[in-house]
Amino acid sequence: MSEQVGYVAQEVSSAGGELSMLSWIGGISTFAGIASLVITRGSMGIRAIVIGVILIVLNFAVANYMSWILVPVLLATGSISLAWAYKTVMEIIDNKD
Repeated sequence: MSEQVGYVAQEVSSAGGELSMLSWIGGISTFAGIASLVITRGSMGIRAIVIGVILIVLNFAVANYMSWILVPVLLATGSISLAWAYKTVMEIIDNKD
């Protein structure tokens, strides 16, 4: 089981290059924010800069720590699915009465 999780984590980490879209969007957002700051003399654009920087940092974090993020996300998704299935089965049993 742990070999499979390790393999999946390795494959997901190697697919981190596909996350470069976050950096592109973050860069475009940052440049648009800077342009907005210049055009509006500082009254607008700070949100675009902040969002752009957050997207770039998010891309870095996901690309470097994907193997740490993957296992908790899988466990959380599995437990939510089990809880939902249990609730659904209990509702079906209660409706049969």
